[in-house]
Amino acid sequence: GLGRAIAHGFAVRNATVVCADINIEDATTVAENIGDNATAVKVDVTDTDSLQALRDGVIEEFGGYDILCNIPGINTRQSVLELSEARWRQILEVNLTGVFLAAKVLGEPLVNQQSGSVINMASIRGLDGGPNQSAYSASKGGVVQLTKGLAAEWAPDVRVNALAPGYMKTPLVREAMEDKEWHRKMREGHMLERFGEPEEVAGAAIYLAAEASSFVTGTILSVDGGWTAQ
Repeated sequence: GLGRAIAHGFAVRNATVVCADINIEDATTVAENIGDNATAVKVDVTDTDSLQALRDGVIEEFGGYDILCNIPGINTRQSVLELSEARWRQILEVNLTGVFLAAKVLGEPLVNQQSGSVINMASIRGLDGGPNQSAYSASKGGVVQLTKGLAAEWAPDVRVNALAPGYMKTPLVREAMEDKEWHRKMREGHMLERFGEPEEVAGAAIYLAAEASSFVTGTILSVDGGWTAQ
């Protein structure tokens, strides 16, 4: 998915990468594929203690860090009338509260050292609406506003931005792509008339972490093939 592509993108540019995920098997696979400059750690973004252990472990092993890619995400495509309250709460807890907690815990060292870049993962669905994705859209819309608030609070030392991908070829989307009519409509919704590749989001993340974007903060960078321009 996007996390794998972003991790690889930073690693090939000689960054030391910590692959943190609740699914330690997947994180370990990504880290092993990257090689010596990557390590895998299990983390639950909804658990403050887990995030604090991640933060403290990274600081102890590497002396600190400069970039936080904050990209948890789950989704369910159901109408509001079908969606259970429990699933609504779970999506908000992971996608929005998880980003808040990770920013709060892992962003603190960046604020203290007065430098760094935070890159949150929003979505085009946080910028527009769509049927059967109200919980996901609400969570990603929250990430959009959280990003702007953090940028204002942590300026001028720490930059905080978000990526808003269109429909990408990720595990989160592939199952839905089996619906041929849905796939056609979503593909045609992009001006470029295709789904994006995860590596195209990785390129945008690298830009937001680099000196090339040193005057960019509080921005929601759409990587969406023109979806939100229509």
